[in-house]
Amino acid sequence: MDAWEFKRQPEKPLYKQLKEYIRTWIESNRLQPGDKIPTERELCQLLGVSRLTVRQAVAELVEEGILYRVQGSGTYVAEAEALTLHALVPEREWIRYLLQAESRYNERNERRPVRLEIEVVGRPRLRDRIIGTVAAGEAPDIVLIDLVWMAELAALQFFLPLDELDPTWTVSYVDDLLPGVKGGLLVDGHIYGVQADLSVTVLWYRKDLLEAAGLDPPRTWDELVEGAEVLHRKRQSAKFQIAFCGGVRGGETTTYQLLPLFWSAGVDLVRTRAPGLTGKKAARPLEFLRGLVHEHRLTPPEVISLPWDGPRKLLARGEAAFAFGGTYEKRAIQATARLGEREFRERFGIVPVPTPLGGSPAAATGGMVFAVTRQTRDRDASLGILKELAAPDLMEAFCVRTGRLPSRRSVAAVLEERSWYQREESSILPYARPRPTNPHYAKISYLFRKMVEDVLAGRASPKKAIAQARAGIEAILRG
Repeated sequence: MDAWEFKRQPEKPLYKQLKEYIRTWIESNRLQPGDKIPTERELCQLLGVSRLTVRQAVAELVEEGILYRVQGSGTYVAEAEALTLHALVPEREWIRYLLQAESRYNERNERRPVRLEIEVVGRPRLRDRIIGTVAAGEAPDIVLIDLVWMAELAALQFFLPLDELDPTWTVSYVDDLLPGVKGGLLVDGHIYGVQADLSVTVLWYRKDLLEAAGLDPPRTWDELVEGAEVLHRKRQSAKFQIAFCGGVRGGETTTYQLLPLFWSAGVDLVRTRAPGLTGKKAARPLEFLRGLVHEHRLTPPEVISLPWDGPRKLLARGEAAFAFGGTYEKRAIQATARLGEREFRERFGIVPVPTPLGGSPAAATGGMVFAVTRQTRDRDASLGILKELAAPDLMEAFCVRTGRLPSRRSVAAVLEERSWYQREESSILPYARPRPTNPHYAKISYLFRKMVEDVLAGRASPKKAIAQARAGIEAILRG
């Protein structure tokens, strides 16, 4: 050990400086596991510090497992023990992605490896589970959340701002994001997470059935109804022709799937700090949805009870010809239908959400975001895992495997050249916009879902349901 590399810092306790000095030698591999460190007397002479300072620094390193003592022999460098980090995700498909990040992180940090303990809780329970663990002081280190929750949970100070942990890296990451991604991650001027994927709302359809009937993919509400009625006459056994989440049970998926219908009609849910749903146009999407259920009978009333993954399962099993959904559902539909890539491409297709006559195409952006909680046991290690998750090559591998869109421009450019599905997804991006960014979004979204359910269940007219939702949103925004 070279004494002149030890530089004292007056503002920090001397024993802590000595601890960091010894750890630096270990982490730089100048001291290997099993190596004996100098004796207390040698350290005192080398560094010009007291024996009390050396004893306190070494004792704490022993307690932390960095060093160990052998009676009558001396003090040695211990084998590195992995730090356990707890990660919370909604589905199993994220496990491989996280384990690849863990492996990459450990290759770069041999002296401070981590072990990820990954818990899958299911999408419907995820938000409540995060809030409950934080309240109990038992939050995981890393969580994967729906992008629309970011404003609320960041405002509650659940997460650490990445731009404060590592400003330089955060700037380079943000500069490579696709247009529209940064807005959802930015809360009060800070970036709180790494967006793993980008999804947009689409209409899934049975390409093979439409081609057999000589029909083009629907672009308008009228074309959707017409196409579904033609297929209904040819397929009498199908209970659902058009599937979507139509109620509270569908959770945020209901809002994600149906809000673009309102946008395409020129209707906003929230306008800055005021409620939307104004004017005669506000009723048009509700009247259209009600017509699918009660007039055209292309969707049964049970649509209000469909869970978040119900529409895609009906489509994949051949029980629906059309399904509102997201681009992220490709892999799940393909797996349920048990199709190879070529067969899947021949059977299923995506188009922008149909619009009313004179309307403009619209889609909601979404995605899942990895964030570091304030209760993390090691912020540096947790941030290190997030950096690996954001690495272009790992993101590319994940998106190829799952059929999802990446959030980074550099990765999207590569995938558009290689994947037909990525090209189709990217063609819909110009119509996409984020859902309202508001700390009270969860409550506002619930009112939207209840409005839709009340109309489809026949509990309220479109006019009455809109008035109730608007009054509720106004009360929420007033605070």
